[in-house]
Amino acid sequence: MARDDDERSWAKLVWPSRFMRLLAWTPSWLRWDGDANNEMTWGLTALFGVAGAFSVANLYYANPLLNVFADYFGVSDERAALIPSVTQAGYAAGLLFLIPLGDILRRRYLILGLVFSTAFVWLGCTLTASFSTFLGLSFLVGLLTVTPQLLFPLTIQYAPPRHKATMTSIVMSGVVLGILIARLISGIVTQYTSWQTVYWLSFGLQAGIFVLLFLFLKDYPIARPGTTYPGILWRIVKMPFRKPVLTQSSLIAFLAMGMFTSFWTTLTFQLDHVFHLSTLSIGLFALGGISPVFLNAVVSRILTSRIHTHGTIIIALLSTLATVLFGTFVGTFSLAGPIVWAFLGDLGVNTTIVANRMAISAVDPTAHNAVNSVYMIFTFAGQLFGTAVGNALYARGGWTWSGALNIAQLTTALVLVALKGPHEKGWVGWSGGWDLRKSEMIGPEESDGTRSNEEEKGEGPVEVE
Repeated sequence: MARDDDERSWAKLVWPSRFMRLLAWTPSWLRWDGDANNEMTWGLTALFGVAGAFSVANLYYANPLLNVFADYFGVSDERAALIPSVTQAGYAAGLLFLIPLGDILRRRYLILGLVFSTAFVWLGCTLTASFSTFLGLSFLVGLLTVTPQLLFPLTIQYAPPRHKATMTSIVMSGVVLGILIARLISGIVTQYTSWQTVYWLSFGLQAGIFVLLFLFLKDYPIARPGTTYPGILWRIVKMPFRKPVLTQSSLIAFLAMGMFTSFWTTLTFQLDHVFHLSTLSIGLFALGGISPVFLNAVVSRILTSRIHTHGTIIIALLSTLATVLFGTFVGTFSLAGPIVWAFLGDLGVNTTIVANRMAISAVDPTAHNAVNSVYMIFTFAGQLFGTAVGNALYARGGWTWSGALNIAQLTTALVLVALKGPHEKGWVGWSGGWDLRKSEMIGPEESDGTRSNEEEKGEGPVEVE
């Protein structure tokens, strides 16, 4: 009997260790070879887009189902409304505390671990009958669903220079598609079955993403070997005060995403109160925002890849501002306003975001994930600001008041662009001229812009803090 107990205890220890070894195992074709060509391929870029789409979708499946959750768990609508708030709070924590790990850990293991953990937690959400448990698991889902923000730095670091903007825009298109399809899938599927069907479907998608990434994601080297976790967190705190390009791009992202979320939040009320559309029609209206999915890569190839990112941002902000002006005033009496705004406004915002990512790609080649963490914290704060202030202004003055906020945000973003020229290395000024040709783009803020031999071979930077 004692021997049987010992064997069972040993099995409990062995099986987890065997599973962890299997999780950490890297197929021979994915092991790092610094002498090989390690540039991103179009196939891997497409996989990153798909992984980004069905990862970020986890944050939005619950939004159209709050009334369903209230009935299922027997809670008030106000309590059910905590689900997206708690999920977003978890996501904010992930942006700050998990993304920086991408600079000090092997990214293959980190990404696979996050995807696997998300699927495991998601399974708990699907099976639980307790609202408190569901709420706690929703926080963990948000915390772990930062995989797309680890894929962006990889794309920027290893994409061929001539295709960097286009490949980044493909991954960005995946994220946009994920936000869109999450709302559509959860609303349509739940109408005919149940919310658990949506969650089981998402669990299957997470499992599929894990398998694909396990088979095709390379074991990229550590970007900053020797750097501690507190050290990389402290670096995040210092960056906004030391990197003018990063701060400028982050503030522009704050304002652009503030406009984006303000529009989509108040649009529901405008379509309902003024144009009296049905719930289904309002849901399908989201299809108007699908333009970035199909046009992002085209715009990046035609525009972002050919001129300085500063020029792309100016063009994108000006076109978006014209769209918002049209949508704000025409949208008070005609559906043409919101339709044009949804189609062209989303495209303008996403073009701005891709150009921003290109601008910050050279800020610190040894800390892409720390840079991305700073950028995404500003972006997330902009989303919260746009939602809260946009709703408050709409409640007080309607569509034109919230539209005025959006006009002000885009105008401020243009002022920020004008304060610091494309070749200015300081905080304010236009030293270096106005030339927006691609060939005139400067390199990292602290270097001459040349790539080291190690980076040319794809080994990545090895600087130690």
